[in-house]
Amino acid sequence: MRLLFTSAAARPHVFPLIPLAWACRAAGHEVRVCAGASIADDIVHTGLPIVLAGGRAAQPTARTAQFVASVYCQQPWPADWPVNTHLLNDRQREHLERLGNTIIAGADAMAGDLVAFARWWRPDVVIYETTGYAGAVAAAVLGVPAVRYRFGSSSVLRLELRGDRPLPAYSRLFARFAADVVTEPAMTVDPVPPSMRLAEPALPWHAVRYLPYNGSGCVPRWLARSDGRPRVCVTWGHVMASALGGAAAGPYRQTLDAVAGLDVDVVVVASSEQLAKLGDLPSSVRPVEATPLNLVLPYCDVVVHQGGDGTTLTAAAGGLPQLAITRRPEAEVPSGRVAAAGAGLHLRYQELRHNSAGHELISTAVEKLLADHAYRDAAHRLRDEIAAQPPPSAVVPALVALAGQDRRVPSEQVQ
Repeated sequence: MRLLFTSAAARPHVFPLIPLAWACRAAGHEVRVCAGASIADDIVHTGLPIVLAGGRAAQPTARTAQFVASVYCQQPWPADWPVNTHLLNDRQREHLERLGNTIIAGADAMAGDLVAFARWWRPDVVIYETTGYAGAVAAAVLGVPAVRYRFGSSSVLRLELRGDRPLPAYSRLFARFAADVVTEPAMTVDPVPPSMRLAEPALPWHAVRYLPYNGSGCVPRWLARSDGRPRVCVTWGHVMASALGGAAAGPYRQTLDAVAGLDVDVVVVASSEQLAKLGDLPSSVRPVEATPLNLVLPYCDVVVHQGGDGTTLTAAAGGLPQLAITRRPEAEVPSGRVAAAGAGLHLRYQELRHNSAGHELISTAVEKLLADHAYRDAAHRLRDEIAAQPPPSAVVPALVALAGQDRRVPSEQVQ
């Protein structure tokens, strides 16, 4: 069987697919991962075959840059807003539609190459992460099953829809290839543990265990050594730095300065570019450059992060109490779910940035997570909940069954 995996051109979107792709490969099936050139090196290091789609990302226009910056300047949104959209105001709804159109434009840029490869390679199933709309198009063109893979709590939101109808740009994506518009997949795969789900996917769906994959790397030897003090990991993910440049360092630096005053060891997991923007670090802070988060967290007691789905689930799978400091509406969702499960705390950077007591709020939250065993116990329950979900290998037979049910378009119609 041939399986084609695809995603938007961003690490947090493609990394969650890797364990399932490898499970399919290990079961003896042919696998290809199709993605944009900007993440080609990341996929090459997974050991999986990659197919490039679309060129290098164009330099953003002033209007696009302004919109991206606005994503990080939102006031806090209602709790669990993806399933409470009736609580959103007009400006928030407009923001979501613009975000959806931005993602659709990215899908359009890679759809031509993806469809061309799919017509030649003829996959039996196409698996795409929630915003990898080009994958849904390729499956529709070939008449093969499309499988949507959720990447976290926030991916329950359907940005390609306005209510229950597709956005015009989404419909045009299919019309470009004379394919019928498809808004529902043949199956949904969900790695989010039950207590963090906002809603069950529409049937048919398959739960899967979240296995952290944050890239390839080595564990620094010194991490295994400890002076007996608690160790706090601080990380800020991939997306914010690429979107905001130097402005991304604000919450990062505020957090480091606040935590560095505690009687703890602090480990910063960051890229070289992120470290350069942080400037000189306090003496109690040690950087871990370009090391996957899942390799560092086993040596830590608490993690402070930006609230991204991948970071949140990686920490949850490791059983660590979490402090999320968010500044994007999407990041508020997984962070809110972890806090509701009692496994962490959630602060919003918008409320800390100009607050004279901001440093104290952060340091107090970290101290609370270290001292109160209830957070650790809840984090361990969340870890066990994740471990109880079916492994990626259990999803492979369901994909094989889907391939057996497909009714392909005759080959002369897809050449």
